[in-house]
Amino acid sequence: MLADLTIKEYLAKTAGDEAVPAGGCAAAMGAALAASLTRKIAKLIASRMDIGEQKIQMESLADNMGALSDEFTHCIDADAKAYQELMAAHKMPSKTEEEKVLRDEQIQKNTLIVAMVPFDVAEMAMRMMDYIAEVAKLADKNLLSDICTAMFFARSAALSGLQTTRTNLPSLKSKNVVVDLTIKSSEIEKQAVTKERELLDWIKSSN
Repeated sequence: MLADLTIKEYLAKTAGDEAVPAGGCAAAMGAALAASLTRKIAKLIASRMDIGEQKIQMESLADNMGALSDEFTHCIDADAKAYQELMAAHKMPSKTEEEKVLRDEQIQKNTLIVAMVPFDVAEMAMRMMDYIAEVAKLADKNLLSDICTAMFFARSAALSGLQTTRTNLPSLKSKNVVVDLTIKSSEIEKQAVTKERELLDWIKSSN
């Protein structure tokens, strides 16, 4: 399990000769870091508040970020597993017509999973950016650099996840799936870039 490795072990594996972990896992890792950092900031803000609606909001948001961090961490291993199963499908026997059909079905099935795991990471990371912006509005100036770091990681996770998805789309035979994911990927990318720019503009205008 990649998620159980130490940071040094994970980095060594990423730099190693094995196919995974690679880009999809890195996208999930970046998103998990963004969620964890946002959780830390939200908890800190809540700890400085008296009992009230905003304190409850920050505590709830911190809990949500904890759950998201766990989900992104799960996606690290899910991405690696999906890729390994795709490689196994490519190695299936294909001497008979029946074997060829079964092999092709498994390749298509696992290619879709390989495309969908980073897509899900990208979509969740993009939506998480709204929560990061909410935290920013209640953070003091000393926390804004951490807020920006979380936002940058989230945007990077979204864009890199989408790129991994797009890389696998040409291998899918379902044109409807390809068109749907292409359209949705473009929208997610647009929203991620916009959300990051809006936060930076807000910080600039508030200083």
